[in-house]
Amino acid sequence: MPESAADCRPIPFVLVFVIAASAILLGVYAVPKSFSLGVIDAPVITKAAIYLGATMLMMCYVDAFRSRCLRGFVTIALVLLALGCAIPFFGSERELWGPLQHGAINSLYLLGALLAFLHFSLHTMPSAWRQSLTPGRSNLIGAVLVLGVAWYRDYDPSLGVAENLIGLAATGSAIFVGAVCCTLLMRHRAQGLAQA
Repeated sequence: MPESAADCRPIPFVLVFVIAASAILLGVYAVPKSFSLGVIDAPVITKAAIYLGATMLMMCYVDAFRSRCLRGFVTIALVLLALGCAIPFFGSERELWGPLQHGAINSLYLLGALLAFLHFSLHTMPSAWRQSLTPGRSNLIGAVLVLGVAWYRDYDPSLGVAENLIGLAATGSAIFVGAVCCTLLMRHRAQGLAQA
């Protein structure tokens, strides 16, 4: 497995996790429903913040198939995110659950599936595929996966082309910013691999 000692530096991953989790939290909790920037309204900004954070986390998630150290970091991050998803349930009765609670449940299912896939697929995934992963390839795969999810979830055939393009442009820009941030913060992986 192409892993170097640089992969085991925790500070860059902690920075990625804090920035990504903060972006997701801001998107979920901090954007007022009435907020608007011209044609860009609150739901678009919320989705953009969530996709920015999700891109950073997904890039690290894919790279965890290459690196044992990153796999440990990502496992801890997924558990922390799952615990964070439990926050909306504190002090709320089941009859009063709204979109926030249902979104948190869906996120819990997704995080559990990602954690299971990460660990159990290592026994069935061809080792040649894992060994062919590099930090650059895992970054690209992670960003493309999030972009595919965004396209699938956000493209609405019932809307006009202009409305779809506004939403997708904001989402695509957020994914690009997230990818650049993660690449810059985790650039030591490629440097460490080159020196190994």
